[in-house]
This record gives sequence, C-alpha cells and structure tokens, in this order.
Amino acid sequence: MIQCPVEDRFAIQDVMVAYAHAVDSLHDLDAICDVFVEDAVFDLSGIGFPSLVGHEQIRGFFTDTFEAMSAHAHYLTNFAITAYDGETASIRAYVIGMGKYKAGGGITVHGRYYFDVVKTPAGWKAKRYTMDFLIPLES
Repeated sequence: MIQCPVEDRFAIQDVMVAYAHAVDSLHDLDAICDVFVEDAVFDLSGIGFPSLVGHEQIRGFFTDTFEAMSAHAHYLTNFAITAYDGETASIRAYVIGMGKYKAGGGITVHGRYYFDVVKTPAGWKAKRYTMDFLIPLES
C-alpha cells in the first residue's frame, strides 16, 4: 500500500471527483480545464477516442461532446493511490458513466480512470488522464 497523508489522499481523490462533476454539468468547460495543468495529456485512445494535449484541445473535445448529449452521470468508486512522492502522485478509480444522446439512445461505460497529478500552487492538478474499459461496450 502506498503511504500518502490523508489530506493529500482526499485532495488527489477530489481531482477525479471535480472532473466527474464538471463533465456531468454538460456546460462547465472552465471547471473541466481547471482540473488539468495547461499542457495536460488527455488520452482516451484506450477507449477509441483521441489523445489530446492542453486546455484548448480538451475544451474543444467537450464542446463537441456537450452538443451531442442531453444528460451525463458518472459514479466513481474503488479509489487507489498507486504512486506518491509528495509532489506527484497517481490515482486509479472505477467509473460507471452513463449518457443520453440528444438524438436518442444512450451509453453506459464500466471502466477505470487513471490520473497522474502534480501539486501546484493552486492545489493538485491532473497532468495526464487515461481510461480503460472493465466491461467492453456492446456492439
């Protein structure tokens, strides 16, 4: 088990929670970008989406996503700090993500989020985000 002060553990976990809340808002692009450092890697290639770098590309991705969606809900569990040195850390959590499309239909995703974070003057921020599936999407 990785040793991490409880204050940092909760602050690092809150990075993921803030991300999920911002995505579920379906409008708060500033809150999404606030989770990440300016040059963060946002890599969803593990689930068939692009790998992006920086706030501008992340903002563009979610602008398009929000235009297509009428509802989102993300539930996070099984948080685990997988690396920690006081200035950087890695965290993994299970996610169930659901969405409804404006055009009809929806999607449910069962996967894991992986965040590499760094301590900044503004608190912990994500410098890399990836995701994989625990249960493959149905075709």
